[in-house]
Amino acid sequence: MDVFLFIIVVIAVGAGTKTIKSYLDYRTALNAFEVNHKKHERESMMQEISALKARVEVLEKLVTDEGYALDKKIKAL
Repeated sequence: MDVFLFIIVVIAVGAGTKTIKSYLDYRTALNAFEVNHKKHERESMMQEISALKARVEVLEKLVTDEGYALDKKIKAL
């Protein structure tokens, strides 16, 4: 009976070790994916912010343009 118990313990330890190793590999891959995803998302947001800044500059130029102010004064009359 001791031999069978020893075999069961060895198999259980082997299966447990493989399960833990698989889980750790999964967590490592998931962590790498999350880091890559966050980097891509950050780059995307930076591009969007740059585009919005350019649009705001154009709008500021339009609003501060003397012709725009004159046009508003004419329409107000």
